[in-house]
Amino acid sequence: MKSMYHLTVRGYELDSFGHVNNAVYLQYAEAAKWDFFSRCGVLEKMQEQGYFPVVLENQLRYMHELRMLDTVQIETTWKCGNSITEYVHIMRNEKTGQVACKVSGKLVYVNQERIICDIPDFIRQQMERTEHED
Repeated sequence: MKSMYHLTVRGYELDSFGHVNNAVYLQYAEAAKWDFFSRCGVLEKMQEQGYFPVVLENQLRYMHELRMLDTVQIETTWKCGNSITEYVHIMRNEKTGQVACKVSGKLVYVNQERIICDIPDFIRQQMERTEHED
């Protein structure tokens, strides 16, 4: 499954060298994740049924800097296993086409008792359905 998200770098996200602070890339990854969950209808269903995604790990690779007002395209590839969803966010400067950062990671779903569970069928089905619509 793939999803796409776009954003513009804001001034308060910059470090003293004038490029995006390293920690901000994780915020970009989170924004892309929540946007996808919202657009494909998973977020609403998770809230109704009492599930919540929890990040297990993230690995970042910085490749090129982003600067204020750069437009960023985040293309995400999603892969569902039994209980783990793997993702890779590729963050690209839309103007130059350069990949700025790659964030790969894993998440699980927990229920209301905070117990890790297999990926609920409704989540898997919504995500797979969205893949065919994009």
